[in-house]
Amino acid sequence: MSLPRRLKALLLLAGAVLLAPPASAADIAYPDRPVTLVMPFAAGGMGDVLARVLAEHLAKEWKQTVVVDNRAGAGGMIGNQFVARSAPDGYTLLLGISQMVQAPALYPKLQYDVQKDFVPLVRIAGALSIFATTDPQIKSMKDYIGVASANPGKYGYGTYGAGTSSHVYAEIFNAAHKIRTTQIPYKGAAPMLNDMLGGQVLVAFTDLATTLPFVRSGKVQVYAVAGPRRSAVLPEVPTFAEQGYKGLDVVGWYGTFAPAKTPKEVVDKIRASLDRVVRLPEVQAKLSGFGLEPASGPIEDFSLRIQSDLAYWKQMVVDHNIKLEQ
Repeated sequence: MSLPRRLKALLLLAGAVLLAPPASAADIAYPDRPVTLVMPFAAGGMGDVLARVLAEHLAKEWKQTVVVDNRAGAGGMIGNQFVARSAPDGYTLLLGISQMVQAPALYPKLQYDVQKDFVPLVRIAGALSIFATTDPQIKSMKDYIGVASANPGKYGYGTYGAGTSSHVYAEIFNAAHKIRTTQIPYKGAAPMLNDMLGGQVLVAFTDLATTLPFVRSGKVQVYAVAGPRRSAVLPEVPTFAEQGYKGLDVVGWYGTFAPAKTPKEVVDKIRASLDRVVRLPEVQAKLSGFGLEPASGPIEDFSLRIQSDLAYWKQMVVDHNIKLEQ
């Protein structure tokens, strides 16, 4: 007995659907509405500037509005958590910094999991940290150690948030040289630098990119650069390692993320667009001019970097007994 004609048609349709190739990034209509790029620090810092550069070029690429949303506070954790809890549809993205791989070692009750709650997209740039000061009595790292040692617990240093590189680097340095200074946290590098220029805070282990204009104008002095080599924009400034100060050899980064469970075809399309944008000559020139190290490449490289950095900072926090209150 033959199957009814209607049932045959349904079976044929089902088979066609099963045999059809999966949708590719090129096939999907993404984005068909505005996209939000969350920057988890205050406006005016390098992260904010970089977010706006990316937003401008992504808007041209996608022919859609890309809005930068500054969600500052808690050393970037407020903005990170917002994206982790956002709908996984590709319309809320994060421009994160290497604070994301430092915080898990410092905050055991972190409200999100860097590896489980995010999909890494593209590493945008490497970000160097520096020792900066406006204190006229400090002319070298040795001077800083001397001033801090003479005023235990009284000499303050600025950070762009508790648990960020600016905080962790300072505490690593403190532990290594047995000095005690007091953290003065801000919601970003820009407000911290405003106070540094105003004399409210005199030293900081901060990011080169945000500080560079003030270094060039002579308002801020720099005596050491983190990382394995000198900065191309400040070649006269030695690294910490060159001066015999160990433990500050890892370069930070800016990278983009989507919430976990974002569909693969959407992730692939975002990655391809970001990769094209970062490779644009005008974007590369801007990043280099900011003192950043342009970076783009296979997603596997970024994922592996996140894993290795998580392990590295966990070990550094343990080795130097760095503890924070949550």
